[in-house]
Order: sequence, then C-alpha cells, then structure tokens
Amino acid sequence: MVYNVSAKMTIFHNLGFIDAGVEIVPVKAFANEMSSGVSYFEQFVWDLENRGVSDIDIPVMIIGVDTSAIANR
Repeated sequence: MVYNVSAKMTIFHNLGFIDAGVEIVPVKAFANEMSSGVSYFEQFVWDLENRGVSDIDIPVMIIGVDTSAIANR
C-alpha cells in the first residue's frame, strides 16, 4: 500500500493524471478476516508516518473500513 502512495501516485501526478489520491484499506480487525497478505489501515498509517515527508509527496486521503458496525446490527 505504501508503494501505491509513494511511487505509483507520484508517477501519475508527475504525468498530470492526478492531483491527489485516495486509498481505501481495511482496519486490522477486518483484514484478519481476509486472505493472507492484506495490508491494513493502522500499519499503513504507521509506515507513512515513519517514512517521513518527501518533496515529491502529494495529498492522499487514507480511509480505513471495518464491518464491525454492520455486523453488530
């Protein structure tokens, strides 16, 4: 997921295709219910925060989704 933001979105921005990005990922509890190898929101945020800022970064909204609110109805 971090590769999508750090590399792919930057390439698309440099080509003039996008001005900002949106990445929708499951939260950890939801990712645990999925197949192996799924990235999750909390890890994604940690990775980006610890990566630091670069002069090639573009604005990106990261949305974490969970099914627990739906399952509890």
